[in-house]
Amino acid sequence: MDKGLPAKLIQTNEKFNLFDLLEIRYFIESLDFSPGKYTISDDTWKSAKKKLWDKYKESEKIDICINLIKDFELSNPKRKYRSDFEIFIRESKLEDFINADVETVLVSTIHKAKGKEFDNVILMLDGFNPDNDERKRVLYVAMTRAKNNLSIHLNGSYLDDISSEKIERKNDNFKYKPSNLLISQLTHKDIFLNYFILKQDAIAKLKGGDRLIITNDGCSDESGKSILKFSNSYKQIIAEFESRGYKPAEGKINYILYWQKEELENEILIVLPELRFLKKI
Repeated sequence: MDKGLPAKLIQTNEKFNLFDLLEIRYFIESLDFSPGKYTISDDTWKSAKKKLWDKYKESEKIDICINLIKDFELSNPKRKYRSDFEIFIRESKLEDFINADVETVLVSTIHKAKGKEFDNVILMLDGFNPDNDERKRVLYVAMTRAKNNLSIHLNGSYLDDISSEKIERKNDNFKYKPSNLLISQLTHKDIFLNYFILKQDAIAKLKGGDRLIITNDGCSDESGKSILKFSNSYKQIIAEFESRGYKPAEGKINYILYWQKEELENEILIVLPELRFLKKI
């Protein structure tokens, strides 16, 4: 991204369920599940899809919602049950619905790429050592993600004995400088969750991808209204970035989620941001 190439990080939702995603919840609410109603009519389903698109077509997370809906439609072509759809959402993983065109670089851990295939795979094995069966299996999984071309960057000798008709080996001793850009995607532990209780009206007007202004202790929306506060632990991370020469530059909304605080009866909306830090040149 620092060089102007389109890139996307394949994330997982270990800390939240897709059921908590604002756009997904809006679609569910648009299905108008009433007591004693167990199936979803085609008209209701189509109407909910239209409402979702009309309200959140500008959201960066709309593709995830559309792909999730399409997957459920493919597996339930005739009749759609409310319970099946809710189970489908709760058991789904975020990485299952992230697609990108051929011009986008997808950045992923090996674990998140499991079960997927790509035309071209660039495998980064910095300090990796396949010294047991489990690590060998992980390496095998990573290598077999490639359909056409596999490029492996490593600083070990464990692949020296592998031979292939079209294999090409290169030694690169060039010392690369760190990127001028750092991107940090915050999780629940990086923000002060209780602060959102008083920010519900402001958050309800936002959507995924909206720009955020980074302040000394959190982020504001474009009008200057404070939206979120950083946790003390994340402030230490910012200080560590700054010690390496990186300064906060800009932010945006990564996710808007529902969160349940134990003492509160109702869920509240929270914002997980993505922040960019630039290195002074």
